[in-house]
Amino acid sequence: MKALILLGCPETPSQTPMAVYAFDKLTKLGYDTTIAANPAAAKLVKVSDPEGYYNLNIVDLERTLGEVQAGDYDLLLGFVHKDAAAAFFVTFDQILDTKSIALVFERDLDLVEEFVNMIEESGSKAKICAVRAFHNPSPIKINLDKALKELE
Repeated sequence: MKALILLGCPETPSQTPMAVYAFDKLTKLGYDTTIAANPAAAKLVKVSDPEGYYNLNIVDLERTLGEVQAGDYDLLLGFVHKDAAAAFFVTFDQILDTKSIALVFERDLDLVEEFVNMIEESGSKAKICAVRAFHNPSPIKINLDKALKELE
């Protein structure tokens, strides 16, 4: 089984630790996990694992978008905290046509709702976990753990 984690702009402080957390959780669930990230997000994730403990597999987000095909992954997990991240998630979701989870978070509840609507209006069948969060990763972690529990 293969999983793809999408990371965009690393503006929100909770994205990087949650990416490492999600990588660990998915790997322990038996997924061969890849993180597709923009260059800044990729650097932050790499710095978060200086000893290479997690053996992170990180690839370029835009390059991966140009190469990915249906059937390449069994699970898509997207971090959605900007409209661009929602657009990337929807695009990957449509191409891969696989199980998917959208972790939607922002400090502004109106933006959370906007991003959820973008995903829903795309016709996505993704499990959407939406929460007001920015600095504190705990609400995101709780929602991710619930979504992953449903996969087991």
